[in-house]
Amino acid sequence: MSINYALFVNNLTSDPDDYAAQVQLSGSVELEDVAKAILDAGSTVTEADIMAVLTDSIKVTQNFLLDGKRVQFGGLFEMFPRVKGIFNGITDAFDAARQSVDVAANPGATVRKTVRENAEVQKLETILPRPAPLEFFDLGSGETNGTATPGNIGQIRGHRLKYDESNPSEGIFFIADTGGAETKVTEVLKNKPAELIFRVPALGDDSYTLEVRAKFSEDGEVRTGTLDSPLMVGPIP
Repeated sequence: MSINYALFVNNLTSDPDDYAAQVQLSGSVELEDVAKAILDAGSTVTEADIMAVLTDSIKVTQNFLLDGKRVQFGGLFEMFPRVKGIFNGITDAFDAARQSVDVAANPGATVRKTVRENAEVQKLETILPRPAPLEFFDLGSGETNGTATPGNIGQIRGHRLKYDESNPSEGIFFIADTGGAETKVTEVLKNKPAELIFRVPALGDDSYTLEVRAKFSEDGEVRTGTLDSPLMVGPIP
């Protein structure tokens, strides 16, 4: 078992060489998973009994909090109620329109000690954000992820697609699979993070790889996202 982390630029300091670790969570655990883990550890009671105890523990913890108590849960965590908001002087009273009741929680001393002393960490390669074209719809043929028809409208859907149209190194590019010649899209109708709409440029009789290239900061590098499906050139109308 290990805790995976990756390093990212630390924007809280002025030193460009400062990086901070971000834990890359390996998943999420529900109450049923806790019950099954207790059972797998050798518990002699049934999973249903374990679930009943855990569910009742949640209920009584909520009742203790509603009664204004601090709940110390066996060194795992502590929870306590608190009131949030601004009061107008010492004589002011709670008003639900201006203040609210909430719950605060802290990790318990036992679990913090266990994790600090026993955790093993593993560094992962930092995955930098880049355009993510997921599908291409060709209006000329009506096909998705199959054909690009020159002179017709094309639509790319995905994530982080928006780019700077004034930067010649950014944009939408068709890369010929034979020879690698690049053809850049010049007529863009919509340039949004989740959608690009444009006129398909003149293309030769070949198959093409579709790329979206964009920067994610003013002085950053241009990063490329590639559509997984190769595109064949459709008939020119």
